[in-house]
Parts: sequence; C-alpha cells; structure tokens
Amino acid sequence: MTNKGWLALTLTIVSTLYFSCARNPAGSEERDSKPKDEVALDKGKHSEGEHAEQGQVTIAKEVFEKSNIRVEEAAPRSLKRELRLSGAIQVSENRLAHVSSRIPGRLSEVTAGLGDRVGKGSRLAMIDSPELGQAQSAYLMARAKRLVAEKGYERAKTLVEAKVIGIGELQRREGEYLSVQAEAQAAEDRLRLLGITDQEIVALERDKSVRSQAPILSPLAGTVIERNVTVGEVVEPAKSLFTVADLSVLWGIADLQERDLARIRKGAEAEISVASYPEERFKGKVTYLSDTIDPATRTLKVRIEVENPKGQLKPQMFATFRILTEEAGRSLAIPASAVQREGAQAIVFVEKEETEKEKRFEKRPVSLGPEVQGYYPVLSGLQPGEKVVTTGAFVLKSETLKGLMEE
Repeated sequence: MTNKGWLALTLTIVSTLYFSCARNPAGSEERDSKPKDEVALDKGKHSEGEHAEQGQVTIAKEVFEKSNIRVEEAAPRSLKRELRLSGAIQVSENRLAHVSSRIPGRLSEVTAGLGDRVGKGSRLAMIDSPELGQAQSAYLMARAKRLVAEKGYERAKTLVEAKVIGIGELQRREGEYLSVQAEAQAAEDRLRLLGITDQEIVALERDKSVRSQAPILSPLAGTVIERNVTVGEVVEPAKSLFTVADLSVLWGIADLQERDLARIRKGAEAEISVASYPEERFKGKVTYLSDTIDPATRTLKVRIEVENPKGQLKPQMFATFRILTEEAGRSLAIPASAVQREGAQAIVFVEKEETEKEKRFEKRPVSLGPEVQGYYPVLSGLQPGEKVVTTGAFVLKSETLKGLMEE
C-alpha cells in the first residue's frame, strides 16, 4: 500500500472514534445514574466538615479520660519579673584545691588520673623524699636526748635535796633539759610542716622506723580536673601537681548592665539554661554582686551559685541566666504546659459545654507575655474563671490537625 493509502486509512479510523465518543461520552451513564439525593448528602457532609474547622474540638469522654487531659481555671497570679543575662559556667573557687607536695622528692607512684572522683583524704600519689627521712631521724634523736636530759634533771633535784650537789649544778642540768626539750619540739614541728600527722608521729615513736616515702592526699572530695605529674618526676613544693574540684555546685558568671543594678539583689533566685540541655532548667541563686563597674562596658560581674547534682553542667559552658527580680503584681496567667503553637500564634483549648458522651473544647488564640516561673501572663484572648486545658493540650491539637487532614 502506498503512503497516500495509509494516510487515508488513518484519517478514517480517527473520524469514526471521534463521532462515537461525541454521541456517548465516557462515564456519563455512571454520573447520570447517581440519584440526586445522594449528591445532596455529599454536599451536606462537606458543609459539616467546614463547620468543624471553626475552632471546635469534640472528644468522647472515654477518650478524654484515657488521654489524661487536665483542666484548670485561669486565675490571677503573683508573678515576678525576670532579668536575662548571658555568661559562662565556672568552677566554684570555694570548692577548688591545687594540690602540691610539702616536701621535695621524686614521685614513686601516681594513683589519681584525670577525671577520677576522689574522696577527702584519698591518696593521689606517693613521693620518695630523703629530706623526710632526715627529719624523722632528727626527731627520734631529739626525743632520745630529751628523755636523757629529763632524767638527769630529775636526779639532780633529788641530789640537791640530799645536799650531794649544789644549786648551781641543778640549774645547769635544768638548762640542758629545757634546751633539748626545745629541740625536740622543733623537730616535731618540722615533721608536721612536712605533712606528717599525729597518728604517724605516734607510730614513729612506737616503731622507731624511719620512712622516706609519704602520700600526697586530696584535701577535699571532688573530681581531678588537672594532673601535671608523671611517675619518676622530681617535684618541688612550689609546683601544683593536681587540681581537685567539687563540681556538684558551680558558679555562673554574667555581666549586668549598670542600668539594671537596682533590679537585682543578693539572694535572688535564678534559672539557668544551656544549649546542651535545651529542655532542662537548673536552679541557682545570686551570691555576689561586684563592687566595681567596668568603665569600658559599663557592666559589673554577677555570680550565681548553680546546683549541679548530676554533673551535667561543665566548666566554661555558655549559659543563659534568668534572674527573678521584684514582684510584678497579680495578673491573669496560665501554665506553660497549656500553651500550644500554630506557627507564631499561641493557642489554648478552653472547655465548653459537654453532653453525656462527649466533651467540647474551643481552640482559642491568645496573646501572651514572656514566660515567668513556668507561667505565661495572658494579655488578651482569655477571661478569669474560664477553664483551660493544662495537661494533654497536644492531644486536642492533634485532633484539630487530624480533622484538617481529613478535609
């Protein structure tokens, strides 16, 4: 068949199909067969869905009870104003110790590592010191001389009474005894300066055993945050070997503007937040306000004592401090748990009328002030005495979103 023949055949088929569809359009019988009353019912259902969007949420009482939803009346509350400051977490200087050796020597053992938790009196290292041995030997010798001088003095007093010796000999022996007694006391004081305890001195007198090794002990309970020694190193008393800090209570240091000085006082409560734990708030209080102002920045230092029982806060963390200041008077306020967000708009759910089987709530936009002590001051959108969902508001918000998705 020629090309002209194929073209004529194709045009004929297309024309036949077109006129056939024009006489009987696809699906027209199905649409025409649907009763008019069913079409009206569909329209009614659509209208009912539009009505549900008007901020009304209905929930069955069984679901309400299982969802642990709690309702509370909105009422005026006495709230405090707050002051927000930025700063950093630091180690409390009242709970910090730089540990060094009281005697020069060589470290024979290091038992504490970086990050170890130690108790008060725990051994951190052992030092071998010839000077310590010499001091112990000097003490034993001075003690022996004191005993000899004491016995000679007592015997001289007896001989004087028997008129065997004169008063001059008694006075000479008394002077020797007092001199040796002073030497023994100086030797004992030297041991104490080297860190020898009373128990160790008693043991030295009892055993007559000289030991050149001595422990380096922690003066407080805490965490080793610095270690500057290794085994075999020769150390001097001036060198800091360990730094031990009690991290259960830390300091927050922040800068306060000069204009805000009158708003804050020592002892004020504070809440601390850090980026590492955005949902948590740590408790603290103001313990110090600097007596001087930085002339360059016109700020002064504020110290907040922060509780850190779980060790979550770390020194040098950046932090935000919310310090509660003077009372702002009574104002209508709702718990922070009652507030939900739809974009930038804050909403709450207000309890309305109920039936035997259902509870009805109204989704209502509100205007709020800054959060204070876990409450939001209500500027508009709510009246005192209205019942607001304080627990489980997210469940009702989910119901509204579910309705919108169905629509």
